[in-house]
Amino acid sequence: MSLWYFVAVVLSLGVLAPLAFVHAAWRLRRAVLWLYVLAYSAVSCLMLYSLALAGDEDNTEIAFGFLWFFGTILFVTVSCVHLALLRKRILYPPPTVWVESGMHCGLFSIDIAGFGQVGRSSEIFVQVRRMLFGVLENAFEGSGIAWQACLRRDTGDGMIVVVPPQFPKFRLVYPLLSQLAAELARYNVVTAPELRIRVRVAIHAGEVTLDEYGVTGRPKVLLARLLDSRVLRDALSEAPDGSPMVVLVSDRFHEDVQDQGGPGLDTMSYRQVLVHEKETEVRAWLHVPDPVIRALP
Repeated sequence: MSLWYFVAVVLSLGVLAPLAFVHAAWRLRRAVLWLYVLAYSAVSCLMLYSLALAGDEDNTEIAFGFLWFFGTILFVTVSCVHLALLRKRILYPPPTVWVESGMHCGLFSIDIAGFGQVGRSSEIFVQVRRMLFGVLENAFEGSGIAWQACLRRDTGDGMIVVVPPQFPKFRLVYPLLSQLAAELARYNVVTAPELRIRVRVAIHAGEVTLDEYGVTGRPKVLLARLLDSRVLRDALSEAPDGSPMVVLVSDRFHEDVQDQGGPGLDTMSYRQVLVHEKETEVRAWLHVPDPVIRALP
């Protein structure tokens, strides 16, 4: 839903406001919105009638002129605010809408390595989590994925993020991973040792289900296996000290997204590994982002 309706409503002094609500009602497919169409149509007609009366040559001319002027300002303001709220719901529908509909979503999971290590107090836990989630939000936004539009589940020492289908899945890889690695590396340089963060990341995509307990489904199970795999844990322990992150991408995601190519997608820095966790034995692609601290805006 573009911004055309704001221009139309303002330039028409509210006369075309009902048209914008017709568009919103059609996009959201909610019957109750047609009542708003009728209400705004009635107010629009009333304002036109007031304008017509203001032009009559009698003693009520000034009164109706004031009624039309101030009424139009209020009408345009209210309708624009209302349309802005509807636009947000169209662009970023509630997660229950796109998850329950069984759409193909991007899946991102992150876990803090050694989060419960000896010497970390509850206060440190709070600081580390706050820092990580703030950095994660910035990386998502910087990659063109609206953080508020995602379905997020706190895992205690990490987070699972389900990305709505309207966002291209390659953005989970580029530039998100490089931005996240750079911000974490820069943070680790200036912070105290007990507050430093190293993370494991798993990326997958598939159709997930939402029940009363949260997100579930086979794709989420595979995501959990990738994140907790010995392959990924060993990769982080063997990575250079300055490297704050290791990433494991599912074979399906690699084939469907990364192998398609595109600006910034560097498949050469990924190597194929075998993940064998519990009942799961699959191929995946391991990536250790460059630990060099990049200059971020």
